[in-house]
Amino acid sequence: MNWRILKRISVFFIAILLLAVVADFVVFSLVEYGRKSTDFIGCYAYDAMLIGFECQGFIGSAIVTAWLNWPLWLVFAPMFAIFSIRAFVIAVVVWLPFLAYAVSAVKLRRLANA
Repeated sequence: MNWRILKRISVFFIAILLLAVVADFVVFSLVEYGRKSTDFIGCYAYDAMLIGFECQGFIGSAIVTAWLNWPLWLVFAPMFAIFSIRAFVIAVVVWLPFLAYAVSAVKLRRLANA
């Protein structure tokens, strides 16, 4: 396996995750908190027992919603993984870039020292 490529790909996904964290703060600071009417266009934060983000009114809103919720799933998915197979799979998927980065960094370090 090419560990350098895996490391670069995982760094790319971690950067996208960090951008999602920044976008979460932007949504919190610019959009009023709470559910919106059906004619609202954009993204907002809501609290239905757990905090989350919702986007509506534009093409690709489901993808942006998933991207905004990715940092939250880093916390929520492991908490609920013992109760649900779906949450377990989500936990594995959302933590995969960090795992791939760690494994590739260790492998590259061993190859450099060998």
